[in-house]
Amino acid sequence: MAALTDIPGLVIDFDAADAATISATGALVNTWTNKGSYGGQATSTSTNRPSTGTRQMGTLNTLDFNGANHMDISSECFPLTAAAYTLFRVWYNDLGAVASFLDLGQNALAGSVRTGVQTNVGNVASRIYQYSGSTAITDGAAPESSLTNVVTTLRGEAALAYNYVNGQTRSGANGAPTYGAMGVWRIAGDPDNTSSRWNGAISEICAYSRTLTLDEQALVEGFLAWKYGFQANLFSGNEWAAKDPRINAKIDNVVCWGNSFTENAFLASNLRWPAILQTNTGRKVSNQGIGGQTSTQIAARANADVKYTDRIRIIEAGTNGPDAGSDIQTDIASMVAYKPVSKYIILGVVRTKNETVGTAGYNGKVATNAALLATYGNKFIDIMELAVELQAPSGPFPDATAYANRVIQDALLLDTLHWTAPLMAYIELWVRQKMAALNY
Repeated sequence: MAALTDIPGLVIDFDAADAATISATGALVNTWTNKGSYGGQATSTSTNRPSTGTRQMGTLNTLDFNGANHMDISSECFPLTAAAYTLFRVWYNDLGAVASFLDLGQNALAGSVRTGVQTNVGNVASRIYQYSGSTAITDGAAPESSLTNVVTTLRGEAALAYNYVNGQTRSGANGAPTYGAMGVWRIAGDPDNTSSRWNGAISEICAYSRTLTLDEQALVEGFLAWKYGFQANLFSGNEWAAKDPRINAKIDNVVCWGNSFTENAFLASNLRWPAILQTNTGRKVSNQGIGGQTSTQIAARANADVKYTDRIRIIEAGTNGPDAGSDIQTDIASMVAYKPVSKYIILGVVRTKNETVGTAGYNGKVATNAALLATYGNKFIDIMELAVELQAPSGPFPDATAYANRVIQDALLLDTLHWTAPLMAYIELWVRQKMAALNY
């Protein structure tokens, strides 16, 4: 990632490390220009002006606010909060257990809150509250609230907004957002008064006018943390905590949509094939399987997703049939077409031990897999037939009867349908081999 603009939708970028965006009289900042597509600027006058060139974060310039400074953002930026958005702030708070506003946006003076960050709320340490509407999205267990470099992220979806601190969202740090345009927005304070102003550094405020995927969000957090030299503060779950995204290429992570054959709730967590895939590939793999769901139910979830739309999609649907009025092919096609990606793999449907050669169940599922193969070609894996072939006389699990009947032997089943861990692990192998063959 060479720049924040590598991710589409950057509308706000106040970047203190870019001297060209700052107009100052001596060290006192008059204007701070937004590099994002909205344009506009933040302005300050007289004794309200913060300082530039007097402080660094890492090796880069930052703006220094002393508790008596603030800057007001111009109206070009006010549309940000009208719909779901993702907003990042890079900062350092000099004070402990003293409540202060990093920024606050409202629909009008003395009006309803639209966005903002407040630290040490109520003069209690380790509180970082973000706002997406008037209701605070609280993190009351945030030691990062003072005396450390921080990137906070407000990630808004349609129904929920999330408060992230250095790439981590703690339990309960989410809430229902209220979207609507701003009428005022102040950096380092409350636009209604001059109390609770910021005392510390503000290095960058940047925002995208859409909900970023989780991988896009992590990439921006990683970029900002490495840019300002505090990558060691990133949450260990952020894939960029140990590698600089400015010089390391992004790899595609994986999301697996499916039913119990993806969820694998009947196995220990480390034996579930998506977990094994994560271990063996070094990629993040999200297991979005829910046991018992039809292809229609799986499609409804996948086609409402905003978190994983840029990942390689592994789609396993149809073993439990479709809902009435739909069909497996249509459901799977909708998941491929939703916010389409070129990298996906379709897994075939699985037979029970009673769906032997010649039965209606056998014929129906064979026909379904044949149709999926015809549609998706080398992006399709017939996991049932591959599993049956493992029972051939020369295979690892020879069983002449099961092989002839094209079903799975009892020794490899937990019930009439679900496979034991040794056989389930082969799904991971087949998926990993297919990803390599398709150059994913």
